[in-house]
Amino acid sequence: MKKKVILLVSRWCPTCPNADALWRKLKEEYDFDYEVLDVTSKEGRYWVSKLMIRSVPSSIVDGKLAFVGVPDEREARKLLES
Repeated sequence: MKKKVILLVSRWCPTCPNADALWRKLKEEYDFDYEVLDVTSKEGRYWVSKLMIRSVPSSIVDGKLAFVGVPDEREARKLLES
């Protein structure tokens, strides 16, 4: 089954572009669905509320909070391969 990665970001976040760049790089190698959501959007607020997220960037993989901050590339790869 294809994994789904959602990256929660905000406009004022200085490290969010780095997290986005990492997921986009991994997307070139792995087959997964990828979506970037601003925490102020309706869908973004849904995930913030559901998972009680307090910081961005936050990476949600298959509906579970997987990383807060810019993910470690090795850890992200391991998660995608599992």
